[in-house]
Amino acid sequence: MKALRVHVVSMGRAAAILLVWGLAGSAFAKQDKYLIVSASDYVGSVPLNQFIDFRTARGYDVSVYSVPAGTSRDDIKAHIQSLWGTPDAPDFLLIVGDTSGGATSTATTIPHWTGGGSRTAPTDLPYACMDGPGDWYPNMFYGRFSVNSVSMLAQVVEKTIVAESGGTGDPSYTRRAVMLATDDPTALAAALHDSIISTHLEPAGFTATRVYAGVGGGTAHVAAAVNEGVLFTVYFGHSGSSGWSSPGFHSSDVMALTNEGKYGIAFGWSCSSAAFTTDECFGEAWLRAPHKGAAAYLSASSFVWWGSESAWESSRRMERYFFRAFFEKNAWRVGEAWQAALWDILADPDFGPGHDHTRNIFEEFVLLGDPALRLPFRALVLTAPEEWPEFIPPDVDTTLVVRIESASEKYDSGLLHYRYNGGEYQTTPLVALGMDLYAGTLPAPPCQALVEYYFSATGDSGGKAYFPEHAPDGEVLSTIAATTTTLFADNFEIGEGWTVQNEPGLTSGGWERAVPSAAGGTGAPTVDYDGSGKCFLTDNAPNADVDGGPTRLISPIIDVSGWNEVYVRFGRWMYCDDSVPPAKDFLDVEVSADGGATWILAEHIWAMGDWVKHDIRVRDYVPLTPQFRMRFSINDTPNNSITEVALDGVWIHDRGCQPAALLGDLNCDGAVNVFDIDPFVLALTDAAAYAAAYPDCDAMRADITGDGAVNVFDIDPFVSLLTE
Repeated sequence: MKALRVHVVSMGRAAAILLVWGLAGSAFAKQDKYLIVSASDYVGSVPLNQFIDFRTARGYDVSVYSVPAGTSRDDIKAHIQSLWGTPDAPDFLLIVGDTSGGATSTATTIPHWTGGGSRTAPTDLPYACMDGPGDWYPNMFYGRFSVNSVSMLAQVVEKTIVAESGGTGDPSYTRRAVMLATDDPTALAAALHDSIISTHLEPAGFTATRVYAGVGGGTAHVAAAVNEGVLFTVYFGHSGSSGWSSPGFHSSDVMALTNEGKYGIAFGWSCSSAAFTTDECFGEAWLRAPHKGAAAYLSASSFVWWGSESAWESSRRMERYFFRAFFEKNAWRVGEAWQAALWDILADPDFGPGHDHTRNIFEEFVLLGDPALRLPFRALVLTAPEEWPEFIPPDVDTTLVVRIESASEKYDSGLLHYRYNGGEYQTTPLVALGMDLYAGTLPAPPCQALVEYYFSATGDSGGKAYFPEHAPDGEVLSTIAATTTTLFADNFEIGEGWTVQNEPGLTSGGWERAVPSAAGGTGAPTVDYDGSGKCFLTDNAPNADVDGGPTRLISPIIDVSGWNEVYVRFGRWMYCDDSVPPAKDFLDVEVSADGGATWILAEHIWAMGDWVKHDIRVRDYVPLTPQFRMRFSINDTPNNSITEVALDGVWIHDRGCQPAALLGDLNCDGAVNVFDIDPFVLALTDAAAYAAAYPDCDAMRADITGDGAVNVFDIDPFVSLLTE
């Protein structure tokens, strides 16, 4: 699964902002896609809009599927599946609405599924599994706001936002936990909790309250601990749909809590307490309780295994794996942590995919709450208001901006850490801009420098947070100091002189330029790569793929001479359903320096679908000449597999050291003013005369619209440049 993407925007003076990104593949990191599948009554409501705004502000790309009443669960899943393999494929899935128990939606409910494991448990898992019938490995993080009214949704949204923000009034609660253990000696619950406390909680500065039924712990002790405020409420033992058995704690006890503004997550390694097919199960009480309870509840919708030490073992492993995800893997979003635990039980040699417990755990454990809920373990939360640059201009300062929000502490100070081409990191202080935004300035980097950087922030109690989260030992941000110059760009809406060459052995699947058809053959893309509409793909027809071949897509001749660091970027789709020769097919990407007389192989690609961005440094393969060409070839010989390919967003550019050309400066004096009017008109009406009059200038400075041509459509925007 994908981790949370982090985006930073370049915000300096005009000279420090790169304007030419290229047509193909964005120069920015991709945002996490967050899909809300909602019963129709909640769509457009104040609380759902508030939640969408909150998630959007936290850096998610949120979309909503309003489910009409009477829609089957199969059709709902088909909608989610239609997004898979496209740029809108969800990383997170939130279902909004209770389940009515039927197989179709109502105005307030979204139907659940029945698991295929031995427990036949109520589950939402199939909505998150994209790999066909029988699949029980989720492809996204998922959860459910199990509500049956807009007012109830408002309570859940309010608690989610407060919890992720670190609560109200007493942020110290985010370093407390309460651990509940049954008095059934076969569960070994007290020893398990003691191990979790000593291994994870206490080393991280948590205070843990033990409420163990075997030594007199009871309902009042649980209520007192939760009312004081805890981040984790953890139960291990027997239970039913209305509550935990020993120590006893039931739905009525949840409704009597007074922990307003101090919400965490509750979870139980126990039977049926998340049986969300009932009118209101125990887990739903925790989620729905107004101004009390928890922001999320995780437990089983059916029976777990008990009766002996060995029967309880899978639940003990899951508790260990869940806490390991938080404290060792730094997976502080609840859905992400839970899936990390699931992958651990899947890889556990004592359990694994063939064990009866494993599939049932995947199916019956239900997250009632937001899968993107980030528990406020961190002192501060660092995110980004926009997206980060792939290139920054050389030899000038560039300002980078990060958002820093309070969690368990308030912001005190921050630093931007940076280095050029390796070596030791240097630092520069962050400057407050207001609205939780802070700016750090990268001193002018030399051209072609690899710039690596990250942010750190310190809270008012000394706690530290980093951005990216695992910097500097893990991931850091990076950019290249270079000016990009576009030499060729094609999004295939028109097609700039490409040719298709089909060998006689091709019986289907020739390259064609089209808007991808959702009804295309197995493995074909349903949308293009760059969002413009069209791409080149192999046979945009139902139930057709490449058979025989090869079919070749050949670029026009492109002059790349006189440049130094020329790169080809493109988005490609490759699908072949066989991974073993001879059925395994490849997309071959070749380059030529002599107009296609000879070809050099640059890429030999096999994949199982999805759009992927590729970069090729041209001079790694051929010299930079006026006769540069590309060729994309695919064949299915022997014809014994499903094979589909597509190409989109081709961008050929130089990564150089000269300042970017100033649009509108047609006399190249470094300014856009009335002295540019005559040369603009000359560039517009007589390109040869312009080249003779201004041999050191590029007439494409008159392409104000950026459409690759100098024409009458550039007149109005040129006038706007003069009058700004």
